[in-house]
Amino acid sequence: MDPVEATGPMRLVLTAFPSSAAADRAIQTVLAARLAACAQSTAVRSRFWWKGRLRSEDEVLVVFKTVPKRVGALFRRLAELHPYDVPEMVELDVPRVHPPYLAYLAETLDADSPPPPLGGGARPVRRRAGPRARGVRRPARTRAPRPRPSR
Repeated sequence: MDPVEATGPMRLVLTAFPSSAAADRAIQTVLAARLAACAQSTAVRSRFWWKGRLRSEDEVLVVFKTVPKRVGALFRRLAELHPYDVPEMVELDVPRVHPPYLAYLAETLDADSPPPPLGGGARPVRRRAGPRARGVRRPARTRAPRPRPSR
């Protein structure tokens, strides 16, 4: 599948492991390779269809925090490390990030590059009012209706 055009300066990559030991091994490997700046793990109860049967399993959900240029390598490494035949790996685009946290990500994952600008680098659109043509009136301001007196 082709990736969706993402615009944010940060990505979250989610995947679930069958045990905390498997999750911890993957987290350690990924962080040592600097494919993510940090990871959070939490125990979850998953329900899913597998080979025609409805299953329910305890798993460990891991959320990796990374930058766009590391996602491809992170997916490849997770696929190598993952014990599942069909691991769920999901990338989420994060369009807004607190600037100090964004600086931390950039410094941690690629100290030589400046942090990406907030909002993915798109310049804000600035609209300036130009001169109005003759006879064109300014639009009326909208106001909420006045409250009616109660009886």
